[in-house]
Parts: sequence; C-alpha cells; structure tokens
Amino acid sequence: MSAIKHHAYALRLPRREAKALSEAQATCGQSRNTLIVQCVRQALPIVVAKFLPHSARVTNVDPLPDEVLDRIYSRLEEEDEKGVRRFMAAQAFGGDD
Repeated sequence: MSAIKHHAYALRLPRREAKALSEAQATCGQSRNTLIVQCVRQALPIVVAKFLPHSARVTNVDPLPDEVLDRIYSRLEEEDEKGVRRFMAAQAFGGDD
C-alpha cells in the first residue's frame, strides 16, 4: 500500500501549455504526472506570492489620519504622568543593589 494519497483532477490546459508539457515529457522522459507534480511543488510558492496583496498591512481597517494621531499623541495624559512619577519614585538611585 502506498503512503501517498492520490487525488484525481481533470486538468484543463491551454494549447500552448499542453504543448510545452508534451515537449518537456519527450525531452526528459518523465511522465506527465511527474512533471505536473514537480511544477506544483516548485512553482506554487512563487505563484501564490504573486497573488498576495503587495501591502504590508495586516488589517482592512483604514489607518487614522496624521492629524488625528498628532492630536492623540501630543496631549499628555494625567494618568501617564502619575504613573511615570510613581515608577521614578520606586527606582533606586545611587545605591549598591
């Protein structure tokens, strides 16, 4: 019993690709199936990468406008200032720890 699972698939090739496959089969002496499997194994990652969007974004949500970001991050929040002061007070300065 073979460890490889086989999946039958009716492949529709345009004439040019079918001719290229036949020529490759005659040239290298391998079966059509072997050539197709090797093409899938070697070319599929390249083809998939070409179909991926070229954006580095990982979300479909539009980014906030720069004006909004400037307004949000330019304002000091009281909670942040209190937290920084508490953090600084808890630090050991000049001691041998």
